[in-house]
Amino acid sequence: MLDWVASLPLWQAAIFLFVVVFFRAQLTFWLGKFMRKGLIKSKFGKSGQNAEEKRAGIAALEKYGWPVIPLSFLTVGFQSVVQLGAGFLDWNWLKYTLAALPGYLAWGFIYAFGGLALFRSITNGSIGLLIIALIVAFLVWAVGAVIVKKLRTNG
Repeated sequence: MLDWVASLPLWQAAIFLFVVVFFRAQLTFWLGKFMRKGLIKSKFGKSGQNAEEKRAGIAALEKYGWPVIPLSFLTVGFQSVVQLGAGFLDWNWLKYTLAALPGYLAWGFIYAFGGLALFRSITNGSIGLLIIALIVAFLVWAVGAVIVKKLRTNG
């Protein structure tokens, strides 16, 4: 993390990082949309499934796949693939952005509260922080499992 960001009050650092991830994720999303438009106009895009099948796949992803968007911000690397994929699958921009807002907030606060420092401490052998990180990871997994179960029973 940049030293000047770390020197900001916590709430200001979180807001700054929220804005950074907002623009980075939006850029990745729109890059996916432009890639899709280029592919559709190419000879590869003109062959294959018909438009109705593609629309049905996108509609299913919009209905059931939205939890992946905010959860992707809790990962490193995977989030870019998800944002690019959402654009490539031609998700509605407003739905995508609303789904991503909790992820933007989580990412900003995790980094502002020293998520990178925690990760470095864990990798440098701090057993206490490792135990805390495992407990937090378990809690995140448990909450995610409950949410997925409720979505499956309601869908």
